[in-house]
Amino acid sequence: MFAWTQSTWESDLLKKRICYISPWSIHSYRWLEAFYQKGYDLSFITDTSAWIAPRPPEMPVHIFPTLDKYNLERLAPNMFGVTKVLRKTQPDFVHVHVYPHYGLLVMLNRFPFVLTSWGLEVLLLSRLSFLRRALSKTVARHARRITVDAQCLKDIWVSLGVPGDKIDVIPFGVDADVFSPEVDGRGVRKKLNIEEDDISVISTRPLYNHHYNVECLIRAIPLVLRRHKNVTFVVKGVGPLEDYLKSLAQELHVYEHVRFVGLVPYREIARYLVASDIYVSTSYFDSTSVSLLEAMACGRPVVTTDIAGNREWITDGVNGLLYPAEDHNVLADRIVQLIEDESLRRQFGERSRRIVLERGVWEKCVSKMEAVYQSI
Repeated sequence: MFAWTQSTWESDLLKKRICYISPWSIHSYRWLEAFYQKGYDLSFITDTSAWIAPRPPEMPVHIFPTLDKYNLERLAPNMFGVTKVLRKTQPDFVHVHVYPHYGLLVMLNRFPFVLTSWGLEVLLLSRLSFLRRALSKTVARHARRITVDAQCLKDIWVSLGVPGDKIDVIPFGVDADVFSPEVDGRGVRKKLNIEEDDISVISTRPLYNHHYNVECLIRAIPLVLRRHKNVTFVVKGVGPLEDYLKSLAQELHVYEHVRFVGLVPYREIARYLVASDIYVSTSYFDSTSVSLLEAMACGRPVVTTDIAGNREWITDGVNGLLYPAEDHNVLADRIVQLIEDESLRRQFGERSRRIVLERGVWEKCVSKMEAVYQSI
């Protein structure tokens, strides 16, 4: 997937050394790929494999033991190891994603850095200990620039005293050519034994954390099926909650209507989205959901939770439907509303596609991030 392409313009920026400190995920992979292709000299430090993602080739990758609340004894060795890497590689600046403790380390070592928030670590700041909140605010205030993927995250940082003029809202956008209504999803419907006249409802959120709340969709299924029998539900994702959700579907006697498809290669997700008639996201917390933008880019009508991050992209009744998080009864009603109105599904999908083309195209997001780099 990493194919070297030399930029047509020459700039000193092409020689800049940037060290990424980030979870190892499809998100970090996409940023690394984009700036590798632009000719930047990159290195990558990680201690968390949050999602399954390809290994970035052609650049130094430094992997440290995973940190969590159960093994904090690894913190000091990791901090020492990261310091050694930074002093050896001497990056021109560091791009810190998510990790406030490594941001503090970068700050103490006097490297300029960009801080990028992914969502939860900011949305849940009020629930953290005083020490962790103070650490996060300190790192944010010392960052040269901060990028967030949603206005609601910027608002939180500003409320904590971070100057708004150093915060840029840059979504983790989508490739509108890969995620397109023109993709052929017929093979997926055939593979999953979804009849031509059936309605397919899809969720693409991970199954490893309760805040994605896929359980809410499973609990809505019996209520939908009471009113419409020819509906198939596709659950894409892997994680420790998978067995529980399968058991719940069996307990509710709807398992035969659900297709648990597991892990789908990134560039195949569009085929699953286009094969479906309705996209559902059930997350309690979110900033700008990449999964949501992928569905919108594919022209799928959306039913999603009524939270700040989603409201930045979905206007209820205009290009999708919102419902109160956790309320599977209302979720079922919203799904049925779209099942019964094919014209509304088409209108929502077309409007959502236009919104992504205006605000969420990946290449435009990369250009905005590069402008942040140039400002440093």
